[in-house]
Amino acid sequence: MKRYDVIIIGSGSAASQAASVLRDAGKRIAIVENWTFGGTCPQRGCDPKKMLAEGAELIAKVERMKPLGVKGDITLDWHAFKRRVDEYRFAIPTTKMHKWKEDDIDLYEGEPHFIDEDSIVIEGHEISAHQFLIATGQLPRPLNIPGGEDAITSDDVFDLEDVPERITIVGAGYIAFEFAHILRRFGCAVTLLIRSRALKQFDRKIVKRLIDETVHIGIDVRFGLEPVKLDGNILTLSDDSTLEGLVLNATGRIPSIERLRLDAAGIEADKDGITVNDYLQTTNANVYAAGDVAKSPNPALTPFAGQEGRIAALNLLRNNTRPLPERPAPTVVFTTPPIAKVGLTVDEAKSLGIDYECRDNDISHFLTYERVNDATAFSRVLLSKDGRVIGAHLIGQHAPELINLFSFIIQNNISHQHVKHLEFAYPTSASDLTHLM
Repeated sequence: MKRYDVIIIGSGSAASQAASVLRDAGKRIAIVENWTFGGTCPQRGCDPKKMLAEGAELIAKVERMKPLGVKGDITLDWHAFKRRVDEYRFAIPTTKMHKWKEDDIDLYEGEPHFIDEDSIVIEGHEISAHQFLIATGQLPRPLNIPGGEDAITSDDVFDLEDVPERITIVGAGYIAFEFAHILRRFGCAVTLLIRSRALKQFDRKIVKRLIDETVHIGIDVRFGLEPVKLDGNILTLSDDSTLEGLVLNATGRIPSIERLRLDAAGIEADKDGITVNDYLQTTNANVYAAGDVAKSPNPALTPFAGQEGRIAALNLLRNNTRPLPERPAPTVVFTTPPIAKVGLTVDEAKSLGIDYECRDNDISHFLTYERVNDATAFSRVLLSKDGRVIGAHLIGQHAPELINLFSFIIQNNISHQHVKHLEFAYPTSASDLTHLM
């Protein structure tokens, strides 16, 4: 039986960052993957989805600019976009495997499971290690209704040969809203089913504006309804009405741990993921978990998975010297228009008993947005009583980049008075920053 210093289960962002740290430390490493090497984000997640969103954003911009003098219509060629997306994502496994083999890392393909505290089996082949890192990420949550297995998931959207004529999207999170806007801009008739609260992590005022724009671009948004049965392409809803067409299950993602047999290694986990301490160590002292599969305070986002992978690797090497930092996480929903947030929402500040001031600005009349006819642009900034930014919430064309500036301000504890004395290039979205607080 082959024995390693560290076996990494998974090959996404967390695994990649950990492998780099461990390789530089001279450790003998194996990486195990049950799908294709490279992880979700670049192959069936953030990266290819954003490539499709570029087309949606172009259509949205042309529509906004028509009252300002832009003439004619443009259309998006799904087949051309898909070819480019496929070129990108299908190259990932080969690139990753080549690099890791050059780094003298052993690669195993197949479904792994633990047989004891320091050994796993992959398709009948047993290997062991002094330490493990579990970085298996998440997978789509099943749609638990009769016929639910016939719904497609976000993984499958990238394999569609043609844009469906009609689609019903079940869900109210990032994936649901992003694909609703993308597919609508590609010419699909979209119905979005929202059972309760949409985009729960985001400020309510921002979400309300996004929903209004979602309806405005022709998406049929239905609240308070649930799917109860899928028969072929007929979806029955909780009010006995039916919808015809393809169904996209976007009800969320769950930790990819079901087949790992974690109990055999003394590793505690539940439906929310693997239990870890502040150092990303599991209940088995020689096993760590990082990224979306770990029950850490971080959101399930690619940058934080990479950060956790590095931290877990350092703690593997140095016996728990690097606790997870407590830093607010900027996040974006790449709809048209996009929304973004960092730090606390109003509801969170209230629940924590924080004394704050809320500064709302309709910024659609700022030149930044006036020049592109973006009537949706709005900002909400929360300031503590000592003048620190504790939350920022945005909707509008420049929200994704502007939120990074707010993240920098919060992470570096910069007062809003200090920000007001900074100079930025004009006219840019950054130059608006001093007027938002």
